[in-house]
Amino acid sequence: MGKYNCLLVFLLVVCPIFSQGTLEREHRIRKSQFPSIQMELMVIGPDIKRIRYYKEVDSAKITYSLKFKQDRLHYHIDYDAGGNLINSGFRVKEVDIPEESYAKVKTYLTTTFEKVKIKRIWQQYPVHSIEPNENPLTSTFQNLILPDNLYKLMVRGTKQGQRQDYELWFDAEGNFKRMRNTLPTNFDHILY
Repeated sequence: MGKYNCLLVFLLVVCPIFSQGTLEREHRIRKSQFPSIQMELMVIGPDIKRIRYYKEVDSAKITYSLKFKQDRLHYHIDYDAGGNLINSGFRVKEVDIPEESYAKVKTYLTTTFEKVKIKRIWQQYPVHSIEPNENPLTSTFQNLILPDNLYKLMVRGTKQGQRQDYELWFDAEGNFKRMRNTLPTNFDHILY
């Protein structure tokens, strides 16, 4: 029975270490590698700049992102492998978030991390909240603040002396939704 107890203790200690949540990595791809999408849904104007295509891979799913700049805002539109819209949004700053919501977010960050630096904030519009006969990207391009908006924060935080990159999601009122670890940016292209 001694062997089985040791094996059980080993599995109970080691398995949680390897199941720390999903890690994701995003890398740039060619337009030809991007899934075909319904371009008639796109409400982009002629002043669009810097169109880039990305593929985000994590242990659960693959997401394709179309990123571009229009009217001084950085937009992203996320699709699944079949070309179906998942969510859309644009980059915002702290002053663009309602004051009460941002106060809740800031309180959560200071209580969760010893030190934290916000790298980016995205305002997201989930597709499931859109009316069936409405263009799902309309609210994104009109920059509407809706009750089902999400704020995605990309932060570098220190917990128990360990510095790590995280993605955190908060609802429109600043309530915490979820968090996951992220891998650092891939710098394979840099030669020393």
